[in-house]
Amino acid sequence: MTDDLRRLVLVHAHPDDETIGNGATMAKYAAEGVEVTLVTCTRGEQGEVIPAELAHLAHPDRLGEYRVGELASAMTALGVRDHRFLGDPSVPGRPAEEVRADGGVVYADSGMAYDHDGGVVPSPNPPAGAFALVDVEEPAERLAALLRELRPQVVVGYEPGGGYGHPDHVQAHLVMMRGIELAALAGPDDEAPWVVPKVYWTVMPETLTREALRTLRDGMGEDYTGPDPEDRLPSMVVPDDQVTAAIDATAFTAAKVEALRAHVTQVKVSPNGTYFALSNDLSQPVMGLEFYRLVRGTAGGTRDELGRETDLFA
Repeated sequence: MTDDLRRLVLVHAHPDDETIGNGATMAKYAAEGVEVTLVTCTRGEQGEVIPAELAHLAHPDRLGEYRVGELASAMTALGVRDHRFLGDPSVPGRPAEEVRADGGVVYADSGMAYDHDGGVVPSPNPPAGAFALVDVEEPAERLAALLRELRPQVVVGYEPGGGYGHPDHVQAHLVMMRGIELAALAGPDDEAPWVVPKVYWTVMPETLTREALRTLRDGMGEDYTGPDPEDRLPSMVVPDDQVTAAIDATAFTAAKVEALRAHVTQVKVSPNGTYFALSNDLSQPVMGLEFYRLVRGTAGGTRDELGRETDLFA
């Protein structure tokens, strides 16, 4: 890699999160020659299996490894060549026992539960080694080492609520922000520090989100199963003025749809590729326009009509 090469690192909790939140952005920058690195914190082994024909995978020992393969297929669809599991010291996608034997660590998917209002809360019975219960400093040190190695100009992750409250997402946010702080310090083996120039949180503008849900509801009629457009929305939906960047990657929406379909155990995509649903069966539109909030660094470059950046590297 040359010194002037653009590098983007994204930090996500489970396989499929990256495609849902940033898939079009990842495909766009990968196609433009940016070195895109995805860091996934767990293998998602506590996920619910949607297709009946894959019900035999609904066990942590089977589902986690299967989702590793799904993620590899999704990255191929997006054109992303560098993907790593946090804690794996070498080749991603290896069986968990090999990772541990090689001095690495496998962070377990913490699972989740729902409260009486349908909100996401921590699981009452998290597995051993649950990522959400690990002291933040340990995975943050691992991420910091990776950031010193890659020296990215841009890092992208969740806002403090983790998108929708999943404990692993919240932990991934904390690990990312602490890892960025630690990367700015010299490493344990005199690794040169790296100050990440720009840090973004993935968000959605409230006005557009409500409008998109209304359109989807009106178009689907009685088949609509999505969130109430007038009700409380997840934490990633923020007031419009908190959105500082809008990446128009609509030319790569088809790649995003292909990547979503690769996550077959977790995601149902409509035949026409315009909406998808997870195991909660809530319909969501597939977006090729993706949004971010700059939380560290200086905005620059061309702006859209609302004053938002159109390039994360500007």
